[in-house]
Amino acid sequence: MQLRQLEIISVLADELHFSRAAQRLGISQSALSQQLHKFETELGVRLVTRTSREISLTEVGEQVLEAARQTLAAVDRTRVIVDDHLAGRTGRMVIGSLGAGLNGPLPGILRKFRQVSPRSVIELIHSRDSATQERGILSGELDAAVVRRVANIRSLETTKILDESFVVYLPDDHRLAARTTISLGELFDESYVFWHRHLGSSFYDLLIDGCRAQGFEPRIEALGDTLEAQLALVAAGIGISIQAASMASIARSGTVAIPLDPADLRAGLWFAYRRWNRSALVENFLSVAKDVVG
Repeated sequence: MQLRQLEIISVLADELHFSRAAQRLGISQSALSQQLHKFETELGVRLVTRTSREISLTEVGEQVLEAARQTLAAVDRTRVIVDDHLAGRTGRMVIGSLGAGLNGPLPGILRKFRQVSPRSVIELIHSRDSATQERGILSGELDAAVVRRVANIRSLETTKILDESFVVYLPDDHRLAARTTISLGELFDESYVFWHRHLGSSFYDLLIDGCRAQGFEPRIEALGDTLEAQLALVAAGIGISIQAASMASIARSGTVAIPLDPADLRAGLWFAYRRWNRSALVENFLSVAKDVVG
């Protein structure tokens, strides 16, 4: 039994006329008669009663018609599923992101992407370390990730999505708390609250290198494994904390966030993804991301 045979019985039932049915099917009337006869022979029953004036389905023909239409509808649904998948309109995508991505450009990208692929399923995983996310992409656990660095890994590709400045969190009674901007060099004699390096080596090293470029080595008094923990230490007067500007929307009583001079310290955010074997869904996502960030 072939789909074409099911289409023939369905169209004949619609038209109840051999000539019109043949025209719809794009074949000659004689070819239609031959294919119908072959179908009936295979089944061992007569499906259509034909007189000089009209045609009609037999009782078993009506039953075959019902089954045929259910099958054809299922085939159509299958085609839609496959077409949507190949076009990147459906599927599941796992994205990793640093906190700077979550508080920066990623929500806007995801909002736009949902307009393009509303039936896709997105899983978003927060990670503090670019290296961990790169390993996740290479292993197939992640489809893409927001990272702080461009890794020299042949099978990974990156697209820059943000070039951002920094803020410094100070205790609200700090001598510089009323300033509208601060240069990094002014903070040479401060005590610092940093991330644990293993939670984000690229960010940690960026801050160290930035301070050294200003001629000083930061005096690290405390470490925090979350931004909230670091801000609690700042509020306690233990030190100051430098964070990406995308995190400045996170407030903590007892602290103020002052922009650093952009000329002193800047950092990029990149989307990292596999260079090869990307799904259509991921391709759509990357296209939207590039469009949103310009």
